[in-house]
Amino acid sequence: MGVYTYSATDIKGRTIKGKREAESADEVANFLHEKNLVIGNVRETINFQFGEILNIQIGGVPLKERLIFAKQLATMLNAGLPLIQALEILVQQTENKALQKKLSRIYKDVASGVRLSDAFRKEKSMFNETQVNLLVAGENSGNLNEILLRIAEDLEKSQALRGKLVGALIYPVILLVALVGVFAIMLIFMIPAVSDLYKEFGADSLPWITTVLISMSNFLTNPAGIFGIIAFFVIIYVGFRYYRVTPEGRYNVDRLILKIPIFGNLISKIQLTQFCRLLSLLLKSGVPIVTVLETIANASNNRVFEAVIRDAAVQVAKGNPLSTQLAKTEGVFPMVLLKMLATGEETGKLDQVSADMAKFYEEEVNQLTSTLSKVMEPLILILVGGGVAVMALAIYMPIYQLGELAG
Repeated sequence: MGVYTYSATDIKGRTIKGKREAESADEVANFLHEKNLVIGNVRETINFQFGEILNIQIGGVPLKERLIFAKQLATMLNAGLPLIQALEILVQQTENKALQKKLSRIYKDVASGVRLSDAFRKEKSMFNETQVNLLVAGENSGNLNEILLRIAEDLEKSQALRGKLVGALIYPVILLVALVGVFAIMLIFMIPAVSDLYKEFGADSLPWITTVLISMSNFLTNPAGIFGIIAFFVIIYVGFRYYRVTPEGRYNVDRLILKIPIFGNLISKIQLTQFCRLLSLLLKSGVPIVTVLETIANASNNRVFEAVIRDAAVQVAKGNPLSTQLAKTEGVFPMVLLKMLATGEETGKLDQVSADMAKFYEEEVNQLTSTLSKVMEPLILILVGGGVAVMALAIYMPIYQLGELAG
């Protein structure tokens, strides 16, 4: 959405100038044509004020803000408030500037006759494709308030799942960063001082471990060495990013992630949880099964699962059972889930079976996140202890040898 300035001429030959918010210059041109104006020019303006710097928000609208918005809108609609009035109130009362701007545009679109789902589809960082499809189902069935509560539930579970994953990884990451920081400080400041001390005492032959650490220290304290390290990591990062943006690269990286011990299993369980939860949610909302599968595939952030679900959607559209197609996936979907889905298809209760399996995999994720923390903590502590032991040996072994020579 941008701001466009325009000039046009009316039927009396008068020049009219103004500004208008729009998605494109064509949208402004259509607006002027509807007013029976002859277009002079339409240009996008760059209007940035210094005071707006404080309102810039990186990363779009936070998930928590979207969750609160969905609940509030559902409550207002359930109380009998018209949609336009509910949106207007939410625009006025929200404190998040990024959310307020998006809601303001949504309000204007809906007030001009645009469907709520189409208005949200234009604001891509508000609701994802799954949630927009839910809105479409709510508009078609007339139970928009109930659908908004389901969207809020979906956002809430997504937030909880993300929180568990971050919580499981944050402690090991902090320990690793601290370990790297301590080693860097010792190599840059402590080892050079100890090396000079050895030279003063005339130590000609040093243990290999001490020699290695001194070489590493010399490399890090040399500007060329620092530049080399930075260049190395930049090349690795750029190369990885370039490879990962290719379809084959993204697929291979995602497949490799699923094979990492413990962590890969956790990612797989999270994907299965999302698949079952969205399958149940969309089916209960009356969305056709093929659309459901396509939506889930688009919502997946793992290309292995996305490819499997997308292929299944094609086969289901031809009349084949979902469980049969997922069974051809070389272990991506576990046998217990496939059997439960087959039972759901046979009994006509696929939505309920998917909901039950979503709960099952949520418990699996809870156990795995707890296990991940418990396994990572001793491993990191062993790594820290081993690093400290190596550093101590490298420093004190030459001192011990000098003491023996002096004796």
